[in-house]
Amino acid sequence: MKSYNTRFIPGMLAGLLGFATAPSFALPTSEVEVVYFRDATYSREVGYVIRGCQGDVIRQGLTSRYQARSSTPCYGGVSNEIACYVGTVQTTCPANICDSSLFDCQ
Repeated sequence: MKSYNTRFIPGMLAGLLGFATAPSFALPTSEVEVVYFRDATYSREVGYVIRGCQGDVIRQGLTSRYQARSSTPCYGGVSNEIACYVGTVQTTCPANICDSSLFDCQ
């Protein structure tokens, strides 16, 4: 019967256990919704992606470079965005957008 080096077995066992552990991931702090549009007119939606507070991801349709992104805090925080229109497209804007002289709020 062959004798094994006692230092070899614990090292091998630790290496095997390292492969068996699952990585841990933190949940997101905000739910993010991205809506994709066909072109720069933002008049025709072609798809969306929602990344939820529990780590779930919902995808529908296509993606494109023309996108509108909104986020909502997961844990009851106050959102720093409001619904607004850019041209005829509803999107989100900073909550303090009306404080700027660049925008006319009604």
